[in-house]
Amino acid sequence: MTPDAGGPASTLRSLLVLLPGHGIGGAELQTLEIVRAAAMLGVQVRLAAEPAFIAPLAARLGRTPGLTLHPAPGLGWSPERFHESPVDQARATASLIEETFPDAALLPLPWPTAGIGPRRALAAAEVPSLLVGHLVPMDGDANAVRALGGFAAGPGRVVAVSAPAARRLAVAYGLAPGQVGVVPNGVVVPPEDAAARAEARLFKRRWLNLAPDAPMLVFAGRLDKQKGADLLPALALALWQRRGATVVALGQGEMLDQLSGLGEPLRLPGQVADVPEWLLAADALLMPSRLEGCPLTFLEAAARRCPVLASPAALECLEQRAGEMATLLDLDSPAGLLADACDGFPPGPHGALRVATAWLHAAQHDQAAMLRRYLGLLRGLVA
Repeated sequence: MTPDAGGPASTLRSLLVLLPGHGIGGAELQTLEIVRAAAMLGVQVRLAAEPAFIAPLAARLGRTPGLTLHPAPGLGWSPERFHESPVDQARATASLIEETFPDAALLPLPWPTAGIGPRRALAAAEVPSLLVGHLVPMDGDANAVRALGGFAAGPGRVVAVSAPAARRLAVAYGLAPGQVGVVPNGVVVPPEDAAARAEARLFKRRWLNLAPDAPMLVFAGRLDKQKGADLLPALALALWQRRGATVVALGQGEMLDQLSGLGEPLRLPGQVADVPEWLLAADALLMPSRLEGCPLTFLEAAARRCPVLASPAALECLEQRAGEMATLLDLDSPAGLLADACDGFPPGPHGALRVATAWLHAAQHDQAAMLRRYLGLLRGLVA
């Protein structure tokens, strides 16, 4: 994808990108797309992260002219060191500012409290910054933000990946609702390729030793309660017994051992690098999450016309339109959850309409649109 080079790009010469997490998840993956786009426009990008993640980041970015990676010990937010961690983060950020002299900074937030320390240093140095809220809990983690001294005032903008997340982030940071904008995540929407779909379906089932026409649902994400992984055994067993379907859970996490042992109904391939291929092969995506921002997995599924069975929380970003794009699962009732999943798979008469509506949403809010928004905001910081 080639970003639109229009506008005052020359005014943004140097961008400092701070990753305050301890892993590479959706927030980090979307940030890497922004990094690539900015570098393509001639911006000198310095990407900082905990030393342990420099090599994985380098592997994902490959050769990107104009990009430098900076190991930054202490930059990652550590909740177990609640009061000390923001101090370490601020110190690491201040050192990076002194080293790189950025025109502006980009700070993606995997959690609201993860940005308190870096923002404090950015505000003190008067570096214009763009903060991007990805996951924001229902209470915004507001009490924790206040306990850490609150959100530091300073030049820049705050956005979130969905309207509900923006509203909660505004409350947590003590900002007016209009002070937190919304930039939805976006992915590349590939052209329909019937041959590629047929090949993926056959290859993945053969790899799993399933029949070529075996019904298959995919779960993709961390194997933890936030993603609803604890619900997978009951869902997989019900779908196997009532629909003859196999659930394939792609990912790693704290619940991996607990999920092992169910056998044929629930397969656990572990972490994979080709989730989009699995979505092309699947009969449906299963998303029983309890908290999401603007989930890339849903967008990747929508872009490949893969039906989605999801909890309302998983598709909170769509607000009242969620039911138009997915079969919704009732997480409040164990029996209702299993009934919704089995009634919704395989997709009924409304399934094709939901798939088409989801695809249109992904196409209208694709990666190119997302990058134009972010590049415009970053330029605006220094224009």
